[in-house]
Amino acid sequence: MRQLIIDRFEGMYAICEEWAEEKAGEKGKKPARNAKDIKFFGIEKGELPQNAKEGSVLCIDGEGNLTLDEAATKARRDRINALQGKLWKK
Repeated sequence: MRQLIIDRFEGMYAICEEWAEEKAGEKGKKPARNAKDIKFFGIEKGELPQNAKEGSVLCIDGEGNLTLDEAATKARRDRINALQGKLWKK
């Protein structure tokens, strides 16, 4: 199963990003962030699950069906909010 994150909306498309999968033996290590590790996809808004918005995590199964991963979306937002909290406290 693949995961995409909705980066933004442009017209009738949701621009989604997918990070390259971790290589064997690197489990748990944070992958280096560079442009070649990211792929972008345009998905028509009408194909998105209900309640999908910027920052939402989508899962794509082997058949190409999209579902909203609410637990992963919440975890991602909580992690980002914690980082922002640390930043603003300094």
